[in-house]
Amino acid sequence: MGRILIAGAGPAGLAAAVWAVRVGLEPWVLERSTEVGGQLSSYTLPIVDLPGFGPAPASELIHHFRRELDRIQVRVQYGAGVESWDGERLILQDGATLRGETFFYAPGLRSRMLGIPGEELTSAASMSELARQAPGRVLVVGGGDRAVEGAIRLAEAGHQVTVALRSEKMRARREYRERLDKTSAVVLTNVSPHRLDRGSGHLIMSWEQGKAWEGDQVLVRIGMEPAVHPSIALVHQDRAFPRMLNMAVIGDAALASWERSLVTSFASAMRAVKSYVQRREP
Repeated sequence: MGRILIAGAGPAGLAAAVWAVRVGLEPWVLERSTEVGGQLSSYTLPIVDLPGFGPAPASELIHHFRRELDRIQVRVQYGAGVESWDGERLILQDGATLRGETFFYAPGLRSRMLGIPGEELTSAASMSELARQAPGRVLVVGGGDRAVEGAIRLAEAGHQVTVALRSEKMRARREYRERLDKTSAVVLTNVSPHRLDRGSGHLIMSWEQGKAWEGDQVLVRIGMEPAVHPSIALVHQDRAFPRMLNMAVIGDAALASWERSLVTSFASAMRAVKSYVQRREP
């Protein structure tokens, strides 16, 4: 067995690299950013859904990943975005070509958009960046774990936080809801964003139900979707599937939304590597 290519140095990509070494493969990890960790890098609350680890900060898990990669001598190439895969060759965005026996694609997720006029005015900053800014009026649209986690972080940092739900109830786990209740955050229910405008030194979010919210920053956290390159994978019913042979999509992008967690990302990577080995064995 020889070299395999892995795009994405988040939890799934790194787990695939570790398992590849264990079964005698030579993994080459490609990461478009300058650091490993993927979405873990923006996770602000303690990790609680990984058995045997934590509650602990995501930075600690990333540290363990770095140490393990050094120990098993896995090559990670940073600043390497991928453009296409033809079943044998991986083309990078800078035009470079790499050959591998197979390709594991771990693109991760990106934020789902509202699809309203003025959405370009929403903030692209991370929760950590916003938490370090001077306190202001912040609107967080969404009621899942990611939205409520961010609202907690901002409220505890002194921001005036409003959480907008398009339904009656939050979907976030109970411990997040309970922690949010202990902050000064205001929760609006059954409101649907209609349009976002820039006022005189502030933003105005209008609701379909009437009235509006005014403040300084708007963050959209209404869920995640696979962050695939369209020439490499297709998305159907919120899951990503490979377009070519000799590849597999791994991690959160390959899973239904209700399945997504650190545990299932690791398992997805392990399964893909072992499945590849099983197919190769005589």
